[in-house]
Amino acid sequence: MPQHVKLFEGWLSDIADKVKAAFTGDLGTDSAEVNQQSDSEFKAEFEREIEDISNTAKQSSMNPMKGDKYFVVHHTAGHGRAEDVVNILNDRGLGVQWVIDREGKVFRTFPEGLTAWHAGHKDQKDAPTDLQNDTAQGVEVIAKNDEDVLPIQVLATFKLLKYLGYSKDQVWGHGEVTYNKEATEGKTIVDFWRAHHDKSPEEAAQLIAQATDVSGQLDKFKV
Repeated sequence: MPQHVKLFEGWLSDIADKVKAAFTGDLGTDSAEVNQQSDSEFKAEFEREIEDISNTAKQSSMNPMKGDKYFVVHHTAGHGRAEDVVNILNDRGLGVQWVIDREGKVFRTFPEGLTAWHAGHKDQKDAPTDLQNDTAQGVEVIAKNDEDVLPIQVLATFKLLKYLGYSKDQVWGHGEVTYNKEATEGKTIVDFWRAHHDKSPEEAAQLIAQATDVSGQLDKFKV
């Protein structure tokens, strides 16, 4: 069984009791308090899982962001390690705030609150006109293309977006931002987010598990 499938199944096993409680309604006497505590616990746990390699970013200029209004999903167009992604971006004079590897691990790859050059564009496609480097964080998902994105990467990005607090309409695929990219870049992840942004990470995991076939690939028609 592929490693990413084992990791995904292990995460589902860890949350099984929480998922059962959510769907049976057995949340205790004060559901609002439990939900708030659960959200705090999720964020604390997720933060512990992030690996910070932001000190390896070498972009020549690092200025404060003007606003954290948007989030852009990229694909790396190949496989490799998070460190490799950062090195390639460094060589190109670029940067990005986050990387998600093939096992669903999340890496912080740029100093917090600073502008990374990952989404600047002159041609305007479908995204808001003020979506630029200094108003958007971004993630590089290690995948050759949209068909290569793994279920565990969809879940990891969903959890990252929950952790960062973005809304439905703040998240865009790079293929929606500029005509200079494949139209489907970021599509699977962004489509899932827009359809299920109001769900908990546990509920998202259940949906993704139900749509994952025996080979470990996501049946996009089921999510």
